[in-house]
Amino acid sequence: MKRKLVAAILGIAASLSLVGSAHAQGHVLFATYNYTTDAKVTYGPGAGGTVGAGVNNSFNAGLWYFLGTTTLPASTSGNDMSLPGGWVNTGATAPLSATPGYFNGPVVNIADYVSGPISFVITAYNGTGPSSATTTAQAHGAAFTVPSIATGQSGASEFGPTAQGFSVLPVPEPSIFALSGLGAAALMLIRRKK
Repeated sequence: MKRKLVAAILGIAASLSLVGSAHAQGHVLFATYNYTTDAKVTYGPGAGGTVGAGVNNSFNAGLWYFLGTTTLPASTSGNDMSLPGGWVNTGATAPLSATPGYFNGPVVNIADYVSGPISFVITAYNGTGPSSATTTAQAHGAAFTVPSIATGQSGASEFGPTAQGFSVLPVPEPSIFALSGLGAAALMLIRRKK
């Protein structure tokens, strides 16, 4: 009886391990720390630092992915933080390191990755989150694609030189939009009277 019970338990455990291995999961190291080849995050005009210099450790980086190959240009303004459909936020954040412009974050799991190319976008912001009321400078880089990432028990893949550097840009104050709207309304009224 004991042998049958032990055999049944071992059989169930073996079948569960086979089911668990059927679901692949990729993982990538969310870091840029090779200071000679990895791209860095820099200050853009009006973002609070010397233009072209690496941002300091008051910034955080975020990671998004797209299964497959796609393109996405870098942000052109501090308001341009939306990514089109298909992009998934990993929820991972990485603080910028002591070396300006570079970050050293965690290993990030990509649960729905099986194999093939995968595209990434890195975001950077200096507030409590992208587009939060405390954020004064933010942006996202251009999409970059890696042919594959690590799966199973293998060590996490690194971005290496495929990661795209980008510049953070100032987030316009909400009052600027309000004033712009009032100015446009005033111009329309003036035109209408003429």
